[in-house]
Amino acid sequence: LVVTETGHPLMVDIDVAALVEDGGPIELTVSELGSVTTAPNSRTMSVLSEGGKVRLRGLRAETTYEVTTTGTARYRGEFTTGPLPDGLPPITTELLDPAATAPGHTLFNLLDLREELGDDDDLDPLRPAGWLLIADEAGEIVWYHNQDHSIGDARFLEDGTILFEYNDTGGRRINLDGDLLDEWAGSIITGRFLVDAQGRQVIGDTPIVVNTDAMHHEQHRLPDGTHVTLSAELRVLDGFDTPQCDEDPATFDGSYHLIGDVIVIFDPATGKVLNEFSIFDYFDPRDDPANYNLCGLFFDWVFPNWLYKGVDPLARDWTHANAVEVDEASNALIVSIRHLDALLALRWTDDAEGPAGEALWQSGRLGDLTLTNGSWHRYQHAPEVQDDGTILVYDNGNHRPGFGTSENPYFSRVVLYSIDGDAKTAEQLWEFRSSLNGQPAFAGFVGDADRLANGNVLITDGGLNGDIDGVTSAQIVEVVPFGSDGGDIVWRLTVEGGAGWVVYRSERLAGVFD
Repeated sequence: LVVTETGHPLMVDIDVAALVEDGGPIELTVSELGSVTTAPNSRTMSVLSEGGKVRLRGLRAETTYEVTTTGTARYRGEFTTGPLPDGLPPITTELLDPAATAPGHTLFNLLDLREELGDDDDLDPLRPAGWLLIADEAGEIVWYHNQDHSIGDARFLEDGTILFEYNDTGGRRINLDGDLLDEWAGSIITGRFLVDAQGRQVIGDTPIVVNTDAMHHEQHRLPDGTHVTLSAELRVLDGFDTPQCDEDPATFDGSYHLIGDVIVIFDPATGKVLNEFSIFDYFDPRDDPANYNLCGLFFDWVFPNWLYKGVDPLARDWTHANAVEVDEASNALIVSIRHLDALLALRWTDDAEGPAGEALWQSGRLGDLTLTNGSWHRYQHAPEVQDDGTILVYDNGNHRPGFGTSENPYFSRVVLYSIDGDAKTAEQLWEFRSSLNGQPAFAGFVGDADRLANGNVLITDGGLNGDIDGVTSAQIVEVVPFGSDGGDIVWRLTVEGGAGWVVYRSERLAGVFD
């Protein structure tokens, strides 16, 4: 068998064109030589010789493989994969109960924020900041893709491609070879921010431009084929009687320059905006300034501050929405608004009950739901609607009442709520509190929770940032839930790069390399 390199160390091409004269089917078996792992290390595929070459993906680094064929004529080839690229942090995995683990590969993104969050002064300014990684069941990295700038929400689509949010200002769709298939961009990034400080062009030459400021945190294909993303806008609101952010009362002019979010639905083929809903239309911080978190994040480098502070130094990151999830059965969009500790349900499309964009319910400390037991989420991320209509959410726990001391430290958790929008009630059904080395684990930013096919929950504590042990940047754990407040961890992947390495979300994939 003729095996050729592809330019990607974890992919090779097998020449099958001449193996069967009549162009019939061929079975290729790919096996890892000398393997001692308990995870799957071989697979068989059927191909047509008329296809010319077969690309093998999903291979482990620096590993020797054997490729054999079945049939009248038998062929054999052997090859060794290359190393993973320099610059990645150590990634380790614990297989705690393989029999209880949901099968499949794990896709996760990795953000290199060491310049912003770490203390390493000797970093290459041209290093890639955004990574997509796929780990096999043993936690070995078997696929990767990197970009110059950050990669946020990433979704594996039914057609075998990956859709992801890019640089908080655009979106991209690639195939498993890393080829760019589609690119979308908000209007600002195609202007004054087109080229970064290192001289690199952020967005390509021919993106589909969507007439909105940004595309941050979320780039999601809805069931009807349209895309939903989160944008932002800057408004100056007057009418505040007293300063909220340590301004001098003598010079305070009664206004705040606030960055709020916009939910945008657009046609991916043309970029045409089909609908948009501004958070300013649902919340007025002048109603209760002390509880509406007006001061926001003060870091200039964090989105959306860097997008607006250059033109308005007084701009403040007010709402900081971080997710939009569709509840098709209820015709609702569930929006996670971090700085207001809120999940906001909006009508997705016009129906007999009312127009698109109408508020249906709001959870959290400022909401209209009565929580009958448990506690509300704080600075939450990644709501996921379950098959039975309940909502799973990653609760970061920032400013959780009664916590934040050495005796009662902050903790993050995953929590499941049942919500009755008509009765305006909610009930906490289950929670799982994050831990690391026997201590409560607090991830003050990012995070994810996904229900798996076997009922387990995949939890991403993506913003641990080395705060607990100086080493653990993030962890992804698979939990078998039980009772109302517990579960057994059966699989754990740990990123061990200390401060500055961040995992935004993860998902378990079945049959990705079949």
